[in-house]
Amino acid sequence: MNYIGEISALITAFLWALSSYFFAAATVRIGSVTVNFTRLLFSLILILITIPIFSLPVDLSSYQIWMLMASGVAGLVLGDSFFFKSLEYLTTRVSVLITSFAPAVSALLAFIFLGERLPALSITGMIISLGGIVMVVTGKHEHHDEKIVPGHTKKGISLAFLYTLGQGSGLIFAKFAFEEKEANSMVATAVRIFPAVVLLLPYFLFKVKTVNFKKIFNYDKKAFNNVAAATVLSAYIGMVLMFVAVTQTKIAIASTIMASIPIMQLGISKFLYKEHLTWRSITGAFITVGGMVLLFWK
Repeated sequence: MNYIGEISALITAFLWALSSYFFAAATVRIGSVTVNFTRLLFSLILILITIPIFSLPVDLSSYQIWMLMASGVAGLVLGDSFFFKSLEYLTTRVSVLITSFAPAVSALLAFIFLGERLPALSITGMIISLGGIVMVVTGKHEHHDEKIVPGHTKKGISLAFLYTLGQGSGLIFAKFAFEEKEANSMVATAVRIFPAVVLLLPYFLFKVKTVNFKKIFNYDKKAFNNVAAATVLSAYIGMVLMFVAVTQTKIAIASTIMASIPIMQLGISKFLYKEHLTWRSITGAFITVGGMVLLFWK
């Protein structure tokens, strides 16, 4: 059977998980606003260089362009902004826990707007995988000393939930674009990122009050290297593979696989940072993998 969509989603999750460590390191040094904007800008520049080099087809219809731009606004501008804002009110683990339910939201939206139906085996796999992810995220982790800001829990939860709506809507708009006719994933990614860069630029300038990148990074080569590495992994390669995933398999399945980032992070933390893994985390990881086996079972 052809598993190109599922495999692409799996690679996407791994790249996003790996890049999260680079983003986290850069955010501490230069702030989330700078990291979020520069990763989109850098990835757009990389893609615009790639397209003419490989003579990629750019024959998109006006409908596809509008749908892809809407996808960028929903997922990259609104969705990501809601997530970053939720981190001001919730711990990272709680935010990730809530956003782990994005596949369920995506599945509901896909059913309403695309008429996508999942077989019972796939639904069972989704539930099992999400259960494993929740088990990992809610477990105790080393170096976890964050505290939820009193009185802001409801606001943080609302923002995290809005992120799931933004992400789900972004995938639906992307699917609309590819349903009309085939399009190159690299070109589609560029169209999706462009409105996000344009809309985030005023906010970025307001926050940093400069367009001098040497000052933005404060001559911090390590921060620049972290952003550059994360951009190539997630916003360049990862985002292109995300398009392949959502167009080659059902949105609910692709979303569930891509939601396995916390599981990927376990392996990365263990092998790169030698962190101790609890039995709860290991058990949750195996449960998630078991659920994904059912998702691949066609």
